[in-house]
Amino acid sequence: MAEAEVSKILVVDDDREYCRLLDQCFSGLGYAVQLAHSGPEALEMIGIFKPDLMLLDVVMPGADGFSVCREIRGLPEFGETVIIMLTSQGEVEDKIRGIDSGANDYVVKPSGLGELFEVVARVNRFLETRREYRRRMEEEKYITLRGAANTVCHEINNPLTTIVGQARFLAKLLPEQGSTPEMQEAVESILQAAQRIQGITHQLGRAIRVVTTEPVPGIKMIDLSASSRKE
Repeated sequence: MAEAEVSKILVVDDDREYCRLLDQCFSGLGYAVQLAHSGPEALEMIGIFKPDLMLLDVVMPGADGFSVCREIRGLPEFGETVIIMLTSQGEVEDKIRGIDSGANDYVVKPSGLGELFEVVARVNRFLETRREYRRRMEEEKYITLRGAANTVCHEINNPLTTIVGQARFLAKLLPEQGSTPEMQEAVESILQAAQRIQGITHQLGRAIRVVTTEPVPGIKMIDLSASSRKE
């Protein structure tokens, strides 16, 4: 059985001691943690680390948390990244501003163990919800793939079997009839192409998951070999 994927957390705060505290806390819980100490550093790090969740301080030099959050939300590849904003103040206006900037949640920086446990609980809840969402999406993709595979295999295999059978018959018959090499090569090409299609439908019938590849940027295709059960 494959190991569970480790969730990644990016902590963004100009207070290095506070960053270390959160690093020790979440690393101890089994999360992969990276630290950034400014808005520009966070924007650079997110493209490299690709976190599942960000703990983002509001007040930082250079670029505050609100502007960093808005910029991240403008990047389509990070639309599902959970962003929890941290502040030393609990003003309602700041919370509304954080949510308007695209944050998923807004919490007051923990000053004691009780508040730290609350942050940990919120992080765990968001990441568990994210994992469950991904699991459901994978299930839906698999159900869709199986439906498509069953339809394709059923609709293609019967006429394809006829094509393969007739091509084999011609490949055997033509030399006896004194046909030209060009005609024999054409029949052999038809037979090879039909057998290749048979191989594809066979792989579809053995698909047990959905693994995609991106041969051209922006265009995803199902990797039939990786998606199929090995025999």
